[in-house]
Amino acid sequence: MNQDHTFLVGLGQAAGLGFGLVAILWLLRRFSFIKRVSMSLLGAAIAVGVNIVLRAAAVPDDDIYVKIFTSAAVMLVANAALQVINLAIWEFLFGKLRRIIVPRLLVDLFNAIVLAGVALALLDRVFAVDLTAVLVTSTVVSAVIGLSLQDTLGNVIAGLALQLDRPFEKSDWLNIGEQHGEVIEMSWRTITLRSLDNHQYIIPNANVARHYIVNYSRPTRVQRLHLNVGLSYNYPPGEAKRVLAQAVARVNGVRKDPPPDVLLLEYGESSINYDVRYWIDNYKQQAEIRDAVLTRIWYAIRRAGMSVPFPTRDLNVRQVAEDHELQIQQQLRLEIREQLRPLAVFAPLSDQQIERLAQCAVVHQYADGELLVEQGDKGDSLFVIKTGQAKVDVTDTDGRVTTVARLGPTEFFGEMSLLTGERRSASVVAERETEVVVLDKSGLAKVLAADMATLEALSQVVEQRLQDSAE
Repeated sequence: MNQDHTFLVGLGQAAGLGFGLVAILWLLRRFSFIKRVSMSLLGAAIAVGVNIVLRAAAVPDDDIYVKIFTSAAVMLVANAALQVINLAIWEFLFGKLRRIIVPRLLVDLFNAIVLAGVALALLDRVFAVDLTAVLVTSTVVSAVIGLSLQDTLGNVIAGLALQLDRPFEKSDWLNIGEQHGEVIEMSWRTITLRSLDNHQYIIPNANVARHYIVNYSRPTRVQRLHLNVGLSYNYPPGEAKRVLAQAVARVNGVRKDPPPDVLLLEYGESSINYDVRYWIDNYKQQAEIRDAVLTRIWYAIRRAGMSVPFPTRDLNVRQVAEDHELQIQQQLRLEIREQLRPLAVFAPLSDQQIERLAQCAVVHQYADGELLVEQGDKGDSLFVIKTGQAKVDVTDTDGRVTTVARLGPTEFFGEMSLLTGERRSASVVAERETEVVVLDKSGLAKVLAADMATLEALSQVVEQRLQDSAE
């Protein structure tokens, strides 16, 4: 009767332990760390409960099943305790409070050593195994394993060293030997990189430790890139550097601070070579940003009348008419005249005056997304869209940008800045590759200076347009 009572008491204790732990875990379920250790705690509670039941059933201590369940209970309790320590000490105390990131490899190594120590203690105390013989045997086995797995062990040791030094971490962009990519995984044996082409490079830690490592994400993610651009000797270096720097400064993805700059690199065989330097903070987009920078430079130097010269060793043989260039200029002037003549703002001008305006105007090309004029800037020129499309953006006092219009071929803007010199009332941005006819105030002044009556008629047109826009 007493034995049955003892067994029932033990069974009740085991059940109470299990239900009590389940109740506590349910009450604390809202905390994320409880979810991470709940399975370990439940496993330890079940093993302890089975051990309590066996002892309550008066099973002898030297019974093999009691020894096994006792050892299992101790190992599971030790594992659960280590899980709690991982959360409380390594992650909370060091990670959140002191901002010290303990490498996962070190945590796993600590846990393995503790569990190995507990296992050896159980062999000695519970199973009465002679540890001296075990240690001697394990030494021999370790030597054999070490010789056969020296490469793997080398990778593990190298991984441990990398975890301690922490020269990089996940999401960093690295160059290791010939491999280049973003760190997506760090394990005991390897480092995994993902390239810009979405290829994965799995590099053994030992190989990583033997190479120079270039980290493009340290000390910050702000990195400087370089471009080599060659321009003709005909262009003054000061003007060339100004054009290149302004072109790069307005590219999306290029940082405004620090601003781009240009250095004269060398005097080449056929060109003056410039080092265009700019800063970015998203290295993953460096190829797209480089493409945008090169594209903007082409349009900028084209508008400035500059060009990238051919190498002097190139031989170009072309058969053209003697008046070929003159024909090109005449055709361009005709196209410009056809763009200017229909404009209402130039209705008071004669055909001869339009012809003289066409001689003063120029044609510029802009890339997709490039700024033609900026709101608030001083203006003295009119733009007529020849091909392409542009949008008109207005920025209010709160910094909100609203697109108020879209302009296509034959449409124009900037007439008020041309005629009155007022500041730009809106920004105009090319929505695709756009070609425009540009007429500045100096060209208009040459035409109007010879005919004051035309100036008066033009003033009336401007006044009428101002009244129409006010309404």
